[in-house]
Amino acid sequence: MSNTVYVFDTNIISSLRPGKNPTLFRRVQQNEEQTLCLCEPIIFEVERGYEHRQAHQKLAHFRTQLIPLFVVVPVQLADWRVAAKLWGDARRRGRQLSDVDVLLAAMSLRLDGILVTDDGDFDHLPLVRTENWLVDNE
Repeated sequence: MSNTVYVFDTNIISSLRPGKNPTLFRRVQQNEEQTLCLCEPIIFEVERGYEHRQAHQKLAHFRTQLIPLFVVVPVQLADWRVAAKLWGDARRRGRQLSDVDVLLAAMSLRLDGILVTDDGDFDHLPLVRTENWLVDNE
């Protein structure tokens, strides 16, 4: 059996709050067969939201309980370059994607991973494979 790499979007990480989605949390927590990745831009998005709302307990929980469940993936210069190409291609087709979304897509491509998201924006990037664990929960 090959190791599947999963790359998580902010909207899925936000659903991992205690008590919000226990089935999703168990799936992540009990994972042993796949590599679950949390990219640095997603950490930024989650932490900036908690900082803005001054949600200090949620921020502490995220840092101490959730981040350790993942392999943290740093951004590389090549990711920015691929993201720029993805953004330009999407924009020419009339689609406006956020910088973090195209960067996450680029990182997913580099890792040959499946992007776990609850966001349809990635449907406009045909090379990016996605799954929605909020819907596809086993």
